[in-house]
Amino acid sequence: MTDGRLAKRASAQEFGDDALMKIEIRDLAMDSMEVKLLDISETGMGIRAGGELVLGQIVNIVNSAHEKMPKKAVVMWSCKGTDGYRAGLKFIRAS
Repeated sequence: MTDGRLAKRASAQEFGDDALMKIEIRDLAMDSMEVKLLDISETGMGIRAGGELVLGQIVNIVNSAHEKMPKKAVVMWSCKGTDGYRAGLKFIRAS
């Protein structure tokens, strides 16, 4: 949001079984991984992944039950937890 307000965040629990999605990492190998959606807003989403995502990395959102979700995002932060990696992605909208 451009007016300084925080975007409304929805918990992944609202999506039920649709919280799993696949992302494609835009690098030379174009690796892909399955991630779990933790929360989402109109500007980005929080995910849990088995592998590390790198700050600034661009990812393609390959398959998602959420058809209005943008298809590209950039990794804004990533940290290791007890159950894998947690990351925050910011959506990239085509202009």
